[in-house]
Amino acid sequence: MPARDEGDRVGATVASALEAGAGPDDIEFVVVDDCSAPGGRPVIADGPDRRRVRIIRSDRHLGVGAARNLAARHARGRVLFVTDAHTRFSDGWDREAQRLIGPDRILSVTIRDRTSAWRGYGCRLVIPHMGTHWNTSPPGPLPHVHVASSAGTVIERARFARIGGYDEGMVHYSGFEPEFSVRAWRSGAEIVHTTDIEITHRFKRREEVTAFLGVARTAIVHNCLRFGTAHLPESMIPEMVRLHALEFPDHVREALVMLEQRGAWRRREELAASLPYDFAWFVRRLGLRDQIDRPIPST
Repeated sequence: MPARDEGDRVGATVASALEAGAGPDDIEFVVVDDCSAPGGRPVIADGPDRRRVRIIRSDRHLGVGAARNLAARHARGRVLFVTDAHTRFSDGWDREAQRLIGPDRILSVTIRDRTSAWRGYGCRLVIPHMGTHWNTSPPGPLPHVHVASSAGTVIERARFARIGGYDEGMVHYSGFEPEFSVRAWRSGAEIVHTTDIEITHRFKRREEVTAFLGVARTAIVHNCLRFGTAHLPESMIPEMVRLHALEFPDHVREALVMLEQRGAWRRREELAASLPYDFAWFVRRLGLRDQIDRPIPST
């Protein structure tokens, strides 16, 4: 799990996972302290469970994608449970993860809001904007979802490595999990949602969201543009850029400069050469249409 200025929330997350686990002796925690301020560094209570936690400190701000990749490289278990540093776990979560996971199956778990009855059941992709919306109803008999939330993604470590982890060409926050999920589908994995595991999440308060977006908006726009450049049919990329230019005119110019500087088109070529399935296959596989219900072109 990545942790930036999370303090004792990390210890509470660890305690919840151990208390709710069916086999806590088999659980390890890898926490990446993503350049937290001294007062916000991860705090784990002393005791026998402290030995199950490894904290890796970065002296530069990595962002959630690179921090999760670093944690995965230090993990030793067969199965990774990707989550955040401010979560609570449902009873028997580890047993259910082991029961449901497979070499080609990634689990999306149910996310609960800590302060309400709201639940999210994975996310759906918004094309060509390249954002996401939560699924707010449980899945039907075919529980495939477009995107697994990074607050609750379960994947075999070997599969995570083959997919290539999260895209470190993105910047700090936002867009990492939908891009990873699309790449996972295109690599031949499937993402299946389960309601048998629930993660209770501390969502940011309204004022926290406003402050966060004020700092991170340009990076968020860049990450959406990079995601679309990597995967969309080429004919849809101008529409994606237009949508972001209309919505975020003060940020799109710098985001486009970052897009070129960080090699987005080279990334597109690399994925086209290395992934066994193209985006058109992904669209057919999940029966996708664009955000105003038009067919999605194949080229």
